[in-house]
Amino acid sequence: MKKVATILIMLASCNPTNMDKIYYTKNIKKCIKNLEVMEKWIEQDYDRGDIPYWIAQNYLLNVSYTKESLNRKYKKYIINDK
Repeated sequence: MKKVATILIMLASCNPTNMDKIYYTKNIKKCIKNLEVMEKWIEQDYDRGDIPYWIAQNYLLNVSYTKESLNRKYKKYIINDK
């Protein structure tokens, strides 16, 4: 009976209206800064042993590619804005 009650409570807590909101900015420089902070956090997690090497490398690769794409977009935006 406890298992059934636990399952019902878990299902009730999975209500889509309970989901976290995701905030974002259109400011490219701020996005790049956020990615740099994320890189630092990933490196800290790896150094502490919280995540294995291969996961850290995958995350860092994705963050690096995203940051590079935003840098290119930012440079293109600055050139076109002048």
